[in-house]
Amino acid sequence: MHHTTKKKYGQNFLTDVNLLNKIVTKASITDKNVLEIGPGKGALTKIIVPQAKHVLAYEIDATLKPFLNFENHNNVNIIYDDFLKRDLLKDFDYYFSPNSQLSLIGNLPYYITSPILFKIIDTPQINDATIMIQKEVGMRLLAQPNNKNYNALSVIIQFLFSIEKIQEVKRHMFFPAPKVDSIVIKLSKNNNICPTFLQQFIKFIKASFKQKRKTLLNNLSCQFLLSKETIIPFFLKHHIPLQIRAEQVTLETFQKLTVKWFIFFNMS
Repeated sequence: MHHTTKKKYGQNFLTDVNLLNKIVTKASITDKNVLEIGPGKGALTKIIVPQAKHVLAYEIDATLKPFLNFENHNNVNIIYDDFLKRDLLKDFDYYFSPNSQLSLIGNLPYYITSPILFKIIDTPQINDATIMIQKEVGMRLLAQPNNKNYNALSVIIQFLFSIEKIQEVKRHMFFPAPKVDSIVIKLSKNNNICPTFLQQFIKFIKASFKQKRKTLLNNLSCQFLLSKETIIPFFLKHHIPLQIRAEQVTLETFQKLTVKWFIFFNMS
């Protein structure tokens, strides 16, 4: 069967069988409910389906239907639609039993990696995600303070998930070859995070990193519409250097500051 790859969908198909098997092994999906994003020609799906309890896959390109024929398996459903536009709760209610925990797996299109990550964050049923992403994005997720790659997404993802680097992937392992290298990582969700605190934390982190060249003090002042004179006593009370930038602050410190900030300024 012939299929013309579509650049607009970021289609780069992984061809290395050993790596495909390694991804599934690391995902630990035996007898689990699995979401797959972008099954493409089904190279990964064919390995997942015999092992998983149930597979729900989202493929935006309906012309790939001939490659995704799983009529001999009753534990797989494929939705030909944009994953980002789907109401996942409705899909889960239809395809899975109530309160099911799901494992996500997929080779994420580079151009929509961040929106997919935030959709994963907003979906409590997704317990873990084994994903292939652009290496540059992966290095941001793994980055530590005082590293140029350390940003708001780094802090939020590291707060929500334990991150395991599985393998870097060279561009020649795909067809067609992308212009950049990739990386496979596994995100395992940290449970027992208070929803109210999570909302405050994300708001505080996004404000802190809003403009990279600004100090933490200036960013918080601009984003929360508070004068620097109002915020300085908070910094002094909690021994925060006035010239510090967000990329110098550790995850642990950000967690403490979030709690203290919303109490100090009586915010919700």
